[in-house]
Amino acid sequence: KNVTKRKGYDNQPSFYNNDYLMFSSQFDDQNDIMMLDLYENKLTNLTNTKESEYSPFPIPGYGSFGTIRVEADGTQRLWMFQMDGKAGPKVVFENLAPVGYFAWNKDNDVLMFVLGRPATLVMANANDVDDEIITKNIDRSIKLIPGSKDFAFERREENGDKIIYRLNAKTKAFTAVIKKPAGANDWAITQEGTYITSTGSKIWMFNPKKGKEWKELTDLGEQAGKGITRMAVNANNKRLAIVVSN
Repeated sequence: KNVTKRKGYDNQPSFYNNDYLMFSSQFDDQNDIMMLDLYENKLTNLTNTKESEYSPFPIPGYGSFGTIRVEADGTQRLWMFQMDGKAGPKVVFENLAPVGYFAWNKDNDVLMFVLGRPATLVMANANDVDDEIITKNIDRSIKLIPGSKDFAFERREENGDKIIYRLNAKTKAFTAVIKKPAGANDWAITQEGTYITSTGSKIWMFNPKKGKEWKELTDLGEQAGKGITRMAVNANNKRLAIVVSN
């Protein structure tokens, strides 16, 4: 089902409470974070600012969400917005920029893609305001692993392979999960620990507990003929959001 039904930029989906889909939408020259009630088909603008916001992600336990804001001077930082809009937004890390993508766990550990040459993976805690570089040469996909406080990210190796790693949030150690399929873009993780990605119009799955290779889940055919660029799965494993190129 096409849930946006419009021409233009609708991207970077994430789920809130299973049946609400958050994403970034472009209007004229700026982007706002929208939330779609999938039952009532009601669309709400959560930011509605002069600045542009991208990559929304619910913050566990706070009734709020984080987003990457492109500020008036072009600075990209991580900001926190309240879902009900009663309190104003606030920057999370004053001195961390430019941030491109992030994930947030229940202990307020935040893993971030910080742009640069090369891009770096940085972890900080929203309460302690410390930061530590974990590794370099990473790509944009950063996920919170469901049912845990750990994260997953991908790194480009010297031979060109893109490997998905699991990062222990406490020890900061990371271990390889699996190599991404050639040509694969974004990926998501279900509550059962299954990794989902795509190549072309095909969607692939891999569960470390059930095998060692990617297996084809489905082929969306012409509906995704120009490729799938982003994806997100909700907490009860009943909905998969994908962004299709057009």
